[in-house]
Amino acid sequence: MITGNKLYILADIGNVLDTETGDRVKTVVNGKILINNVELVGINTAQYGQSLGFNLSYSISINRINYDNERYLLLEDNLFEVKNISKAKLATKMLLNVEAVDDEEIKTAIEDWKNANI
Repeated sequence: MITGNKLYILADIGNVLDTETGDRVKTVVNGKILINNVELVGINTAQYGQSLGFNLSYSISINRINYDNERYLLLEDNLFEVKNISKAKLATKMLLNVEAVDDEEIKTAIEDWKNANI
């Protein structure tokens, strides 16, 4: 993936009861579609993440007022989990440091939400 300004979806996932099957399914509780700068994670942040057991991939710049502690991020059909937050160059922004995750149920829930809201 090339870095730069990218469209992505930030989402919180919750479990709800499917009335037809009686099963619990994952669904988007809160979601946002944003465009911001995506960069490779810096070396110091990557080493810090490794010391905590994370394999951080990217840093996404976001306005502080747009972030409400969402946990998952869908970027170019890849699912990421926000692992930590760091300061950005501007005081009005912050960086979301993300790690790639492989959870098809969450990815499907976010894609369904995207299709219903775009």
